[in-house]
Amino acid sequence: MRVGSKVRVIGIPDGLEDYPDFTSKSTFTKCVGREFVIAGFNEVGMAELDISSVNGSVGETIWIEPDFLELLSN
Repeated sequence: MRVGSKVRVIGIPDGLEDYPDFTSKSTFTKCVGREFVIAGFNEVGMAELDISSVNGSVGETIWIEPDFLELLSN
């Protein structure tokens, strides 16, 4: 996987929770089964995905471990 790779989210990390002002688990759950393009990687190897198409908020991203991604095209 690299920047620009097309991936599908196939799972979510354990331990995610929803809070009144921060709905992490719900947001990640909405992404499962959807396809995204990797926008970048951080220093620990987590992939950045633009999820604007999921929640309608322009520029919103999530960071997710590659173990929860299926590579569709490089």
